[in-house]
Amino acid sequence: MADTATGNDFGEAARQAVSALRRIVAWRMPTARWAAVAAALEAIGQAWQAGDGERLRLATARLALAGPRLVATRHEDDPLVPAPPEVYERSNVLVTEILNRLEAPSPSRDAGGSPDDGACDDEGGAGA
Repeated sequence: MADTATGNDFGEAARQAVSALRRIVAWRMPTARWAAVAAALEAIGQAWQAGDGERLRLATARLALAGPRLVATRHEDDPLVPAPPEVYERSNVLVTEILNRLEAPSPSRDAGGSPDDGACDDEGGAGA
């Protein structure tokens, strides 16, 4: 049961990461701020590859904090620019990887189909 709970937590962390990653395309920030986004993307990628839901959740929060400020506290003279191509590409790759794994049938579901087949055989044997 702990494995199921952990798996659900990881799945939820992955869905939150995808949601945050998809927002990048709409972000406009000064050029210097994109370095923090790139670092957060690297952290998300490492957490995803490690299968660590807690690290994935923390890296996603790091990405959100690296994003555009919602409240301007001072006037910034630097022009706002969209994501650099490498940031945009890395975020797209991560979204694709995460969604592909989340949408793929799990091995436990495939194994779950076999006992149902066996149950049908048992019923057929009892009826004969």
